[in-house]
Amino acid sequence: MIVNQQVKVPFSIGTYKDEVIWDVVPMEARHLLLGNQWQYDTKIIYNGLSNEITLTNLGTKFVLHPQAPPQVAKDQLTTKDKKDAEEKLEKQ
Repeated sequence: MIVNQQVKVPFSIGTYKDEVIWDVVPMEARHLLLGNQWQYDTKIIYNGLSNEITLTNLGTKFVLHPQAPPQVAKDQLTTKDKKDAEEKLEKQ
């Protein structure tokens, strides 16, 4: 697959704010996908036991915690409902 487009996307997780340049490829994703490049650029510390990411940005330490399974399931249902509603509107 040849990647010929990129996009700069600002995002925030709680009070942590950043922006990432992503390659544009055809895919369906419902979550923020932060890959190796972001991890290296931000010098994260990953705790595999607790599945937490720790990083320091502008002198402030952040710990990113995973969502609990019920919250993930709820978010996925909400996203699916929104997508289904959009598709229904497009068909009309």
